[in-house]
Amino acid sequence: MQSQILDRNIDSMSELTNLTDRLAHLRDRKAPKNRKPFKPSAQTKKRSAPERRFATNYFSLFAYSLLGIALLAQIILIVWLDLV
Repeated sequence: MQSQILDRNIDSMSELTNLTDRLAHLRDRKAPKNRKPFKPSAQTKKRSAPERRFATNYFSLFAYSLLGIALLAQIILIVWLDLV
């Protein structure tokens, strides 16, 4: 009896080709029949996480600072050349 169960389990596991199929098979086998799917309550829905801030983009910061320096230098040069 036990060897038949073992053979059947080995045969069913050999049919599964990848790890995801194996995990799904084991989860289905262990799950109780009267298990209900998780439904979040209204309180859980209301208490959502705040929007996530983006990380500082140092390349953009560096590029815009170079652009600002270049524009400032051009304005200074134009004003200086007009005065000379």
